[in-house]
Amino acid sequence: MKKITNFWRRYIKLRGLFIPDGPYGDRKRGKLYEPFLKSYGENFKVGSQAFIFNPNGLTVGNHVYIGFNTYLGQGEIELKDEVLIGNFVSITASNHLRKGYSFRFGGYEAKKIEIGVGTWIAAQSSVTAGVTIGDGSLVAAGSVVTKSFGNNVVIGGIPAKEIKNIEGDYLLNKNIK
Repeated sequence: MKKITNFWRRYIKLRGLFIPDGPYGDRKRGKLYEPFLKSYGENFKVGSQAFIFNPNGLTVGNHVYIGFNTYLGQGEIELKDEVLIGNFVSITASNHLRKGYSFRFGGYEAKKIEIGVGTWIAAQSSVTAGVTIGDGSLVAAGSVVTKSFGNNVVIGGIPAKEIKNIEGDYLLNKNIK
């Protein structure tokens, strides 16, 4: 793993602008980040304009996709196999601390985020520090996830809460046309 520096952040961002959209380009952008990741599996894809602030703290499983204009921030983040992250999602594994009466210079506290196998985080959602989302779960669009959830659940809202348990073949082959 190479240490990420401001030079490499700018290089990845600039180089990514000239990579075409679509599956081929998404894979190319994933390859730009791979030397800097804590660890990664096969077929890592990153949508255009997505930004990984701290790739040195990111662990990625196999067949992970990060959507267009998504932001992965400071702290340690683990995306297990087949995680799907929608567009405009924010995942940040740290919080600002207060010093005196201000958060500006209070520093930060990092808490690991884990996203389980096969989980989908839909568009415009936010996942905050210290959260674990279990395997096979769905985070509804626009949700703000501030606490941990187990496996096979649909969660949504602000703050997110469990909406439904999705055991078995929920939504599998439901005559989608």
